[in-house]
Amino acid sequence: MSVTSALGNQAKLLWQFLGFFQKPYLRFLHAIIAVLVILQILSSFAMHMLSSGQLNPALSSWLASWYHILSGLLVVILSLLLAADSLTKRGFHYFFPYLWGDTEQLKKDIQASLRFKMVPPRPKGLATAVQGLGLGALLLVVLSGLIWFILWRNGSSFAGLALETHKNVTLLIELYLIGHGCMALLHFFVWQRNKARQE
Repeated sequence: MSVTSALGNQAKLLWQFLGFFQKPYLRFLHAIIAVLVILQILSSFAMHMLSSGQLNPALSSWLASWYHILSGLLVVILSLLLAADSLTKRGFHYFFPYLWGDTEQLKKDIQASLRFKMVPPRPKGLATAVQGLGLGALLLVVLSGLIWFILWRNGSSFAGLALETHKNVTLLIELYLIGHGCMALLHFFVWQRNKARQE
């Protein structure tokens, strides 16, 4: 089996696995946002603002900056769609049960995780609480970026502060991508191994 066909097979299995938790629309939205956020993080390394607050006119930096800005505006729209879909269908309590003092399932899941047991996603559990934190981190990043863009385009003296805030909160989404991505892949590989045993 070639590397290309093996990767294609893994992608199909991953899509099937995600289907247990998300409808196709949500899977597409989730995947597009994940890819765009990763590209946003990568493009940010090539960006550079001058001390005057203008974009660096060097071609690579200028292109990376405008790619980051324009695709960032798309991520704002997609993230708001994801948040609206998630919160209207499930509600705040589903993702943030601890804000209501509802921690029974969360405690059970944490105890199971500390014993190195796989914890399936369930309402008010560890996985959904982590998803809620990820949704919050995503909204903080995209909205802080949007605020920076609006202030920057209007020549506001607060644009520099907004940019620093945006850079700082981006660390939250980077940590979330690593943690959430690794845990999702771990669940996927365990599911795949169990599926192979049953065949």
